[in-house]
Amino acid sequence: MFQEALESDPILSRENYLFNGSQAGVSLARAALGPTLSVNAAAGEGSLINVNINSFSLATGTSFEFYTVLLTQPLFDGQKLSALKAAKYQRQAQSSAVQYQKQQLILRVVQAYFGVLQAQANERVAESELALYEEILKQTEAFLKTGKGDVVAVKEAKARFDLSQSNLITAKNALNIAKAILERIIHKPVAELADVVEISPMNPTPNSMDPWVKMAIANQPLIKQAKALLDASYAQLEQNKRAHWPVLSLMGSTSQLAVNAIPVNLQVAAGFLTLSMPLYDGQIDQRIKQSQAQARATSEALRNTSDQAKLDTEEAFLNLQSSVLQLKSAKTALDSAQTSYEATKKGYEIGTRSIVDLLTVIADLSNAKRNYYNALYNHIVSRAQLKAAAGILAEEDIMAFNSILKK
Repeated sequence: MFQEALESDPILSRENYLFNGSQAGVSLARAALGPTLSVNAAAGEGSLINVNINSFSLATGTSFEFYTVLLTQPLFDGQKLSALKAAKYQRQAQSSAVQYQKQQLILRVVQAYFGVLQAQANERVAESELALYEEILKQTEAFLKTGKGDVVAVKEAKARFDLSQSNLITAKNALNIAKAILERIIHKPVAELADVVEISPMNPTPNSMDPWVKMAIANQPLIKQAKALLDASYAQLEQNKRAHWPVLSLMGSTSQLAVNAIPVNLQVAAGFLTLSMPLYDGQIDQRIKQSQAQARATSEALRNTSDQAKLDTEEAFLNLQSSVLQLKSAKTALDSAQTSYEATKKGYEIGTRSIVDLLTVIADLSNAKRNYYNALYNHIVSRAQLKAAAGILAEEDIMAFNSILKK
């Protein structure tokens, strides 16, 4: 199922296209350091002033043909070197963005898959509850007809039955929504899903918060992306500062001039070094100020991303720890509710417990089942959420989740 999501997810696909664009950006910046070859040509009419060849003056209306081929190779251009550095950092940042979205896709698949299982479990509980209430309602109505029951019992049973019908409709709607969420991720209809086997709740490994926070700082793709963007902003600042630097280039050219009025065909080939340096350009200083502000803003973004990653990891760690206790207590409460239901049912059959007692324990049993299933699937998803917060959620984890599903 994850492979289907991987092949069709538009968010991840967009990030991959942006990564391809960043790779092209590196190639573009590298090409700017290479040679360039250009051709210029011209043809037209005009006059040559103060030109005398063997006492023959050229008149207005003389036609000319001219072309030149120019080859330029930068030897040193500080701006272009910094631009290449910035492009490489941009590519690193986009690579981290792809990694982050891939991890988020794994998390979304896990959440959606077990969300459907949870909705299915709640639907089963609602159906079971409705069946029990329907059975009791029929019994109370039968007792009333034979004169052994009372109207209050029938009304109480009918009220619970009607409420249970409403709960079933709500559960079915929740299931449809859960399936729609999963279908949106895999872009195909949801087939029958394998449920989980009986599992034992597991605390985080290691069961200490500090190692997980350190993992997040070292591995969280959002932090890597923010660091690369900061490096890119400093490279852009360096690029703007280097606009004051001289540029050294090697140039070679060949030119030809033809004049129709006289047999002149002039060809020239030359090679030379060029050195250029701006003496004054007010835009340079403004670009430097702009890139300095951008670098400071990017630095603050990195700080915020790091703080958020720490908070998300700490929250996910505590949620997983809590989910272990919740699952254990939910299982104990379910066993207790099942025992109470069976005892109350027997007591009702022999006349020692009232109809209200029986209806109450049925509601308690249904709530205990819902709480158990909610705690079960929440615990499983919490495992994925902690790894995603720490930036270490991988495709291998999909295989680990598959291993706890019924074959």
